[in-house]
Amino acid sequence: MRYTIKDIASVANVSVSTVSKCLNGYGDIGEDTKKHVLETIKQLDYVPNTFARYISTKATHVIGLTVPDIKDPYFAQSTFGIEERLKANGYELFLGNLDRSESKFLKFIQTAREMRFDALIITPDFWTDEVCAALSRMDVPVLYIRSRPPQKCKLHFVDSNHYTCALEMLRYLYQKGHRKIAHAKLPNDAGTFRAAAYEEFCKEKGLETRLVSVDMPASILSDAVENGRGCCRMILENWPDTTAIFCGSDFIAVGVMAYLRDTGKRIPQDLSVTGIGNVDFIQLPWFNLTTMELHRYEMGERTADLLLQELRGLEVADVLFDATLVERGSVAPIK
Repeated sequence: MRYTIKDIASVANVSVSTVSKCLNGYGDIGEDTKKHVLETIKQLDYVPNTFARYISTKATHVIGLTVPDIKDPYFAQSTFGIEERLKANGYELFLGNLDRSESKFLKFIQTAREMRFDALIITPDFWTDEVCAALSRMDVPVLYIRSRPPQKCKLHFVDSNHYTCALEMLRYLYQKGHRKIAHAKLPNDAGTFRAAAYEEFCKEKGLETRLVSVDMPASILSDAVENGRGCCRMILENWPDTTAIFCGSDFIAVGVMAYLRDTGKRIPQDLSVTGIGNVDFIQLPWFNLTTMELHRYEMGERTADLLLQELRGLEVADVLFDATLVERGSVAPIK
């Protein structure tokens, strides 16, 4: 049986407004009354009607979040940070797995409008005219996490500073004596920023540019491993005297390391390898990868904080997160 607030009030012998105040956490109810009402709610297994709450308050307290691919562990920490912060502020998270599909993203936007979500945090891989048009019809706050939307969409974003992140890793390798550094590019927008930093660094230091890229996905581990293998093969064929490979992501680094070991190369004695991301498994002894920590959990928290500010009608600004070098055992100095 589905009970209503009126049923709770009748059984508890209080007014409907008293039950409503208890449900919404108002402080002008006596502790004994509040305890009695909450016990009645528990006894009757009452479930609040979210739609009815929307009718009365014009707020569902639901935030929509899209994830490009739920199999990609990159998004786990940022999603956790978003959820923790939103829950602490009375909001629920509605997760949409896009499978990197534009049609799924457009369907999610439609669902968000139909279900009256209070706001959206999005991570699309594509910015077609149809996507931008769908977002322009949203009359609630929308934030972008993980990358930067085109200016025509006029959305605020939270992202890593991919350029300075790459520069810090390259400076680290240079300080270790490496002058023959190759770069295995990550094939997405973040990878473009990192590759630009690599090219600028090589120009500044007078180093030969050894940039390779494989035109295939690298967003899930299996694809990225093959991508990394292909990049490593091209590097060794074109520049066999390379001493360090700076990989555009940890996933690509796994493929590079696998190829090196398959061909009898030792890491780091024969070749040093670095990545970007600091995903959880990369710290295991058989990887022991030197990489850049992108602070994904903190990025999720900050995204939620910005969204909460927008919901309160406050002005917000774009945020770029700095990364932190994590030194492990995959780099050897050049003596």
